[in-house]
Formats: sequence, C-alpha cells, structure tokens
Amino acid sequence: MCLHEIVGDYWTGCGHFHGRYFTGVTSDCGSSRCKTSTSHMHKTARNCGCPSVVTEDRRVQNLYRTPHPDCVRPSQ
Repeated sequence: MCLHEIVGDYWTGCGHFHGRYFTGVTSDCGSSRCKTSTSHMHKTARNCGCPSVVTEDRRVQNLYRTPHPDCVRPSQ
C-alpha cells in the first residue's frame, strides 16, 4: 500500500502517536489493486472493491517524555 506522510506528536511514556495533519506527500507503491496508487486499475470506476487502506509514514513534530493524557490512569 502507498505511504502517506503524517505529522504528529509522540509520547515515549506510552508509545502513543497523535497525528495532527497529512502533508500530502505520498510514496506510490505501484500496485494495480491499491486505490491510492497512480497505477490503480479502476481509475474511472466509482465503486471498485479495491482496498483504500492508508498506511501512515509518521513524522514526529513534538516529542513528549510522559504518557499521553488518555493513557494515564485516574488516581483512586
């Protein structure tokens, strides 16, 4: 599948990545069965059965040495 570059934040405390935005930069896989590839075989079809899986090429913008707030357990 094609790689789509996404920029986001990474928390090393829990391994959580929060994507902020896609840059629009893609790496084409060249597969005829990939919907996002320029080699896609059904370019004019409105509803083909090919998978539209987006594989993220993650770029870290901010690195945090703590766990993500969603991963922190509330104190009891």
